Amino acid sequence: MKILKIFTLIIFLAVLGAGCAWFGSNGNIGPIAAGPRPADLEDVSPEEASKRINFVVGSQIEMVQSTVVENHDSDNKEGVRIITIDRFAPMYYANLNWKLSLDAETQDSIQARRQYDQDLEEDNLGDNPAPAPEIVTERQTVVGTVDQLDLNKSHNLFLPAYWPPDEVEANGNSGIWLSDEVYEEIKRTGDSTIYFGMADSSLFGLMGQSTEFANAIKDLQKDLSAISGKIDPDLTTVTTEVADWPLYVNGKEVTVRVIKASNWFGDMVILDNKQNPLILKMTFNPQATSALESSGNKVLLESLLSYEVTRLSGVQ
Repeated sequence: MKILKIFTLIIFLAVLGAGCAWFGSNGNIGPIAAGPRPADLEDVSPEEASKRINFVVGSQIEMVQSTVVENHDSDNKEGVRIITIDRFAPMYYANLNWKLSLDAETQDSIQARRQYDQDLEEDNLGDNPAPAPEIVTERQTVVGTVDQLDLNKSHNLFLPAYWPPDEVEANGNSGIWLSDEVYEEIKRTGDSTIYFGMADSSLFGLMGQSTEFANAIKDLQKDLSAISGKIDPDLTTVTTEVADWPLYVNGKEVTVRVIKASNWFGDMVILDNKQNPLILKMTFNPQATSALESSGNKVLLESLLSYEVTRLSGVQ
């Protein structure tokens, strides 16, 4: 989980200086999972289970920005992005709120350790100095809103790593769903053009302020230049038309039907549901990465840009 910590710290370091208006003490950013009649997914086939997953206002999606999911049932939501559906019109648009929490060191703790180091360096602590102050942390939460995700015709994704802690318009991007047009193309022909947006600087937002991230993107651009004119990095092809996938839904583990597809940038696991083709897993796994490999930045981008949905709640 070390790289996951790096990712979360990049997000927090980028936004801490912007003021506390983006933070909440209790982390509440939207309604709780709604509806008196949760979806009945017991004793149904994976295909049927996928079809019965319907989002309503208040439905929640939990995901981790990592390629390794350690504990689906953990109550500790540090590093877990919790997405709450605010509006949802299947195959047309979605609005959502999200929050991401981290146990960050307090300013008093940082100052105490700095003062201790200074006193130690200036020999102000005597011959038998007291132990260094322990690190004190507190839970902090970044929140944001993404409106008007295009679930109708968009071929552009807007990855969660790039969502700013603010209220933003999706600007023609589909977010973490396939649009209806792309889903139909995938089902009918086995391929479609999907722009992952991993190297699109217009989407970086506050992530672009990180030196580590900026250097990694430069390496990615070098690798893209090396394949220019040879292959289409955005042509996304189905690799497994029918597959089963474990997923926690409304507190229980069920098996759903998914589609697996990939392009030059990486791989996707997509819920096989025309009204809700949610991308359950995105793995950054480019096919040729000389610059990224030599610099060691492939691991960083893999952990930043990859994500996996760990559970759905409030599904009807």
